[in-house]
Amino acid sequence: MKTDAELSLGYVALVDSAPLIVAQELGFFAREGLQVRLQREPSWASLRDHLLFGDLVAAHALAPLPMAATLGIASPKIPVITGLVLSLNGNTITVSRRLYELLLEAGSSVQDGPMAMGNALCKLVRGNPSLLPLRFAVVSPVSNHHYQLRHWLQAAGLDLHSEVEIGVVPPRYMVDALRKDEIDAFCVGEPWGSLAAMEGVGQPIVSSYSLWNNVMEKVLAVREDWATREPEPHQALLRALIAAGRWLDVPAQRQHAAPWIAKAIEVPETAVAAALRGAVPGMAEQPDGHVFHRYAAQYPWQEHGLWLAEQMQLSGQWPATISAKSVVARVYRGDLYRQAAAAMDAPIPVDEQSGLGAHTAPWKMTGELRDIPMGATQIFDASQPQPGS
Repeated sequence: MKTDAELSLGYVALVDSAPLIVAQELGFFAREGLQVRLQREPSWASLRDHLLFGDLVAAHALAPLPMAATLGIASPKIPVITGLVLSLNGNTITVSRRLYELLLEAGSSVQDGPMAMGNALCKLVRGNPSLLPLRFAVVSPVSNHHYQLRHWLQAAGLDLHSEVEIGVVPPRYMVDALRKDEIDAFCVGEPWGSLAAMEGVGQPIVSSYSLWNNVMEKVLAVREDWATREPEPHQALLRALIAAGRWLDVPAQRQHAAPWIAKAIEVPETAVAAALRGAVPGMAEQPDGHVFHRYAAQYPWQEHGLWLAEQMQLSGQWPATISAKSVVARVYRGDLYRQAAAAMDAPIPVDEQSGLGAHTAPWKMTGELRDIPMGATQIFDASQPQPGS
């Protein structure tokens, strides 16, 4: 397949935009007959609007964004789908240096785990009312970051109405907002937590992996009407990005990509390289800090979509009269992934059961051609996904 049209693909300045950057740098798009222009967007709102109104053909997107657009939550109501997950994990909750030092003085340690850190934070601020309300920032109200942060704070016993304020700040401005004391903490994708630590502005204390093991984080989002109208270019995009994800999950190759990503997102290479290794400063190394291909990572699990829909319901965003199952089935298109994966000899699960919430250690899933090695799927407070209604 050869297309003469240049396809514009959007991304935000985050390490998990890596598959798009690698596919461009290594010629995976060109190998599929695609001419691609990568367009960096200043915020998720900008990326969303440019995708919905046709300035972008596809985009590196927050995993809940296609559902939100399809439902018209915080955006025009335009159906968006995904046939490919770009990454799992990759976010950190980072607190200001002052707040971190107070936690240390109280005997807390990042190594204690997310539940202990949340409890310690709750105890600290209730013993020091001048710290209330805690001012947190997330990148979008419709994001894993927002839902992970809410889940963690509520599990720690903090009242989201009286003890916490959650605002929106684009990823690139998070570190400056912390430096200027405009916020006390943030939840954002890497490398911004690492950069805050390297600049002495803040300290990451909880990773999204430790909260929700291996839940889809970013997806390739396209308008549903474009995918229907242009199935061949869409499949070519999926194949190129499957190749890029597989390439990225070889550790040595991942480090080779660090300078490309650093240039594309305009941050120091040291921060990108650390994030790609899972070596966030001050935290225990997490080899699964970013996952791009292994664990059937690129499959758009409806089970994960239902989990995110549940978080949207808990946040008061989901329309009460709309079935989550019907929206998730429309948005997360495993059939499109399966078609592309078959051409790439990529993992293809036999059904939609991802094991979310059920596995505390590596395990194997039955695949169509072979067993698929999988990673842990634990939720930090032992929550279990509820079937969508």
